[in-house]
Amino acid sequence: MRVPIHFALLRKLIGLPLMLSAALAFAARGPQPDLRIPLDSLGFQTLTQDFLLQGSSMLTLGFADKNHLLVTFEIHTLLKRIPNDPPTDQDRVIRAVLVELPSGRALAHADWRLHDRGQYLWNLGQGQFLLRIRDTLTTFAPLANLNSGDAFQQRPFLEAVGRRIGAVQLTPEADVLTVETKALAPAEKPVSDAVSAGSAAPDSSPEPDAAPVQVNFYRIDNTGSSIRALYAGAGRARSFGSFAITNAGYLQVLDQGHQHWAFNFDTFGGQVWELSPFDSTCRPSPIFVSHTEFIAFGCHGADSAQIFGGFNMRGEQTWQQGLYGSFIAPYLAFSPASGRFALSRILTTTPLADTTPLIPETLSSQTVVVYQAGSGRQILKVECSPIEPAGQNLALSPDGLSLGIIHDGAIEIYNLPALTAKEQADLKRDQSSSPKPAELPVRFAASGAAQPTSGEVKDEPAAQPATAAATPAPSTAQPATTPAPATQTQPPAAQPATAAENASGDQQPEHRKPPTLYTLPTDPPHNQPQEK
Repeated sequence: MRVPIHFALLRKLIGLPLMLSAALAFAARGPQPDLRIPLDSLGFQTLTQDFLLQGSSMLTLGFADKNHLLVTFEIHTLLKRIPNDPPTDQDRVIRAVLVELPSGRALAHADWRLHDRGQYLWNLGQGQFLLRIRDTLTTFAPLANLNSGDAFQQRPFLEAVGRRIGAVQLTPEADVLTVETKALAPAEKPVSDAVSAGSAAPDSSPEPDAAPVQVNFYRIDNTGSSIRALYAGAGRARSFGSFAITNAGYLQVLDQGHQHWAFNFDTFGGQVWELSPFDSTCRPSPIFVSHTEFIAFGCHGADSAQIFGGFNMRGEQTWQQGLYGSFIAPYLAFSPASGRFALSRILTTTPLADTTPLIPETLSSQTVVVYQAGSGRQILKVECSPIEPAGQNLALSPDGLSLGIIHDGAIEIYNLPALTAKEQADLKRDQSSSPKPAELPVRFAASGAAQPTSGEVKDEPAAQPATAAATPAPSTAQPATTPAPATQTQPPAAQPATAAENASGDQQPEHRKPPTLYTLPTDPPHNQPQEK
């Protein structure tokens, strides 16, 4: 008996695996961008992977506003010799391009000659950018100057004369700037100066400085026709680090014993806000994502960050999540107006020590996740390529409704959903309950909690006020042999509690009542932390 063949059904059965295969392939690709701009249309040239894996800042992305991007990248070109150039210089040329969205049209460009491979660019908001060339900081506003014929006209901002800028940090709202410097090493000085410096007798070398890093704080005034740096205080530190501060005060981490930690927010006016506790087997690393919220990285049984949580200024921990897989080089981008931030991590095939050289075989991918800070809700997850340990290959728009990343030879733009009614209400509530900005000096209390990740800061009263070309105060710091890379938003690696701090996790803990908000008496705080 012959069975009739239903060709229509047969075609459906044959096509079903193909359809399933296509659907699975589409799902594996992840979210698709709403806009894609090929980098080669902007004059982009292939980057050297060796420099990228060393942490060199070579490719950046930033929003000038929601409809314009600033893209910068290294280009290959002949360099004219500079007489008496320091022998440690690593000169290169960076091209900056202002890009219109969504057309992808290049509106203006400029080339900058840099002298090292550290971070050179920071977004100040409202269309303003901060540029570092060696140890001079300038500002430029490409959108505001677009019709002038010189979109990238630079204005003087700060200059570190005779010192090396090792770290630059901005608060998420770009209203407080931290600049860390060391004295120049003889090899970093121009050839003529280095020769004379090297002729000194061996016994004339100064004693090593216990706190060679000078830390200067500035409040950013971006309200007028030109942006200004207003001197806000200074201090000394043992090494370069980062600070969990806002325009109102700073966070300190308190060890309460038994791997239980607490956060205090100390205002520059001397008030103390007790915030939420946090359980971690290592000392937490807190980072502000806005004036009103911060996140903290911690550990569960290991010395590397495996968890992080969200906190507000009302003394609440609002969420906590695990960080799965081994990773390095966490990097953060912020949109305080929307209460959102993006976290980038480079996943590795095996745990890596800080001193392990990076090679392609040990790196898996660079993932980026956009979070709602108030709830920890994951809004979008994508990947960047090439992998950049220096970060800056991703950016959130000021309104938090767009994410830009560098991926596979193109700029990809993802449209993000608007805030829900609850998220808007929570954001307003957090903003109304946060400490108010204070035009007071940036001073740290004697508890020693307001330190960079690598050591305490003590007040430096000799620092000079900032002007259009302010100079940090001179010091007798021990010269640095190599310039440290400048950083902005890279979370510090979590540090395990040492035996000297607490052999069992509970040596001399600081106990306190459950978190509340309270105000100390108006007596002036002690401003000189004790050296350890």
